[in-house]
Amino acid sequence: MPNPRVLVITSCTGEKRCKPENQLRLDDFRDPSRLRDRQSELAEYACQAGEIYTGMQHLRLMEGVQALREALGVDALEVEILSAGYGLIPEHQKIVPYEVTFNGMKSQEVDEWAQHLGVQDAVEQRLESADLVFFLLGDNYLRSLQLPIQTRPDQTLVFLASGGSAKKLPDLAAKTFVLPLSNQEAKRYRYGLVGLKGFLFKQFAEAVVVKPELLNQVKTNPEIFQQIIDGEVDQPSEQLALTSLLDQVPTTPKASNTSQKTTTGRSSKDEFLPIPDVPPAANIHLGMQYYIPEWDDHVDPNYDFLNDRLTPGRDPHHDEVYAHQIYDAPNYDGILVSKVVVDSSKKKRARVEAVGIHDFIRYQGPVMGDCGAFGYVKEEEPPYNTVEILDYYQNLGFDYGVSIDHLIVGPFAVPGIREKRYELTMKNAQEFFEKHQAGDYTFTPIGVAQGWNPETYAESVKENIRVGYDYIALGGLARAQSREIVEIMQEVRPHLTPNIRLHLFGVARINAIPVFRHLGITSFDSASPLRRAWLGSGANYHTVSSKMYTAVRIPPVDGHGVRVKRLIEAGVAERDTLKGLEQKALKALRAFDQGELGLEEALESLLAYDELLELPKDGKADPVEQAKRRVKHERMYRDLLRDRPWQQCNCVICQEVGVEVVIFRGNDRNRRRGFHNTRAFYLRFQELLAKLKEEDT
Repeated sequence: MPNPRVLVITSCTGEKRCKPENQLRLDDFRDPSRLRDRQSELAEYACQAGEIYTGMQHLRLMEGVQALREALGVDALEVEILSAGYGLIPEHQKIVPYEVTFNGMKSQEVDEWAQHLGVQDAVEQRLESADLVFFLLGDNYLRSLQLPIQTRPDQTLVFLASGGSAKKLPDLAAKTFVLPLSNQEAKRYRYGLVGLKGFLFKQFAEAVVVKPELLNQVKTNPEIFQQIIDGEVDQPSEQLALTSLLDQVPTTPKASNTSQKTTTGRSSKDEFLPIPDVPPAANIHLGMQYYIPEWDDHVDPNYDFLNDRLTPGRDPHHDEVYAHQIYDAPNYDGILVSKVVVDSSKKKRARVEAVGIHDFIRYQGPVMGDCGAFGYVKEEEPPYNTVEILDYYQNLGFDYGVSIDHLIVGPFAVPGIREKRYELTMKNAQEFFEKHQAGDYTFTPIGVAQGWNPETYAESVKENIRVGYDYIALGGLARAQSREIVEIMQEVRPHLTPNIRLHLFGVARINAIPVFRHLGITSFDSASPLRRAWLGSGANYHTVSSKMYTAVRIPPVDGHGVRVKRLIEAGVAERDTLKGLEQKALKALRAFDQGELGLEEALESLLAYDELLELPKDGKADPVEQAKRRVKHERMYRDLLRDRPWQQCNCVICQEVGVEVVIFRGNDRNRRRGFHNTRAFYLRFQELLAKLKEEDT
């Protein structure tokens, strides 16, 4: 089945790439002749609409758009921007900076100006050629559409809107799903409300990249959009953004020889990748290290699990703790912090600058910094200069700093573009190293190697070594298959000398560790074990024996549970009924943990609530889908309850919070489970390295 024609309609943002003092104002747009003259004055600032906006919603949205286009093709979807100055415009239309917004206008003013811009007619015209449409609009921008609009029964619309607007949306001919967003949802998804719509679309896009059929599923049943962004739709074992998920493989590697391959020439899913018949890299004695990317992953140390209450008056940063503060020793060898994370808010950046990166994340081990190239992948050039980044690493106290690179992926890996990005990355690497050597910088510089095939990656590594680097990072491979990375490393290996360290960005695959180590990788980073705790439904809780379990879904009825709100609105059950089932499920699971309730009784209480959590279709509960959910989850929950893995684990989290760690319910349980997963991954990684080192001798 072909993918539906996808359209995204998003709003303009106040933050723009350039903000000259004489940018366009509302009066300029009222007079066409004056507008032409004023646009001529600002011609030097003109750029495509998709690139001019720098607000958080737009940046996150376009990252999701880019991911979809890289995976499904440049025609995978189209983006239209609702500008309070220009009206509805395609992302590729060139415009100049302006200072006009629907926000702050009175209702009558919105209606009159939207009529002047012809917003409703433009939107209806654009909808004619679309099958699946996403609206990312605030209150006044949504009002400017002057709903209802003309739609077709064979179309599907998904609205990401405020709670107030969601209640006012009229009935339309198209199938419609509305995800109401408020500060409660911002807390739930741990992202600022201003950029939340773009962030959630990016989450959806990354899921679709892994499983493209989700587009048609949402087209048919838009309610599953919520399940997708909540990670409740089964997905393959690789997370797309900057990381790859932990493979479900045995702890002990099998012999590395050609007999390990299947008839297709690839290793079977549960085997370690075969090691090519070449000598080990000259740097193999340097060992291997695991870095974890930091994305504000911390929890309330005094969280009240029985009453689901945060510590009153806590500061979300100062009073919460990271994984390395919970365990006696960190479950990683270092932490990677991207500039995009530090710059996520002015308040955060100010705090980091005041105390330094080590004190901010309360970690005294190695901290590596990079620029976060995925954040500016669509730009013609990176938005930073070398001196700026050198000073940034030095002033914030990083131990390692990565040169400014530009990704060569997807549509940016085509002839004509890839060569420019390659040369720019190499030029930046050379300048970064030379200025580092000439200046008073104390951190270790890391040069980035980019490429589009094994030969160009090898040449880039070779050039970084010539410049003088003894630490090099391979970028742009987070989404590459292990086989492709091995092919690249086979070209790179001959150029490595005993003192050269080689980092692999965004890839942590246990079954590839032996071959990566053999070919010269000395460090890598990934947050996959952590994030798997709340992504997908089959492998939320990891063990050192490699077996993985699902976590038990017991979402709260009260508070910010969007899913439960949808169930109540659809009449699946009354709030009091759901509340009773929720509390009974929690009590049953805790009683089972204490040996006060049998497995079957506990399982029945869990499933009685769980089967009602299947989202309705077209506003109605589907008994068939509910039954399917019950059968699927009964199997997974029974496996979990039978084995009781949390009782067998000696980590401090499992020992302290017990069965709460396997409940899929809010940040303070889910992230603790992620911390546990990271420990399980690290222990397996360390055990594997020890066995490989023993084999070497």
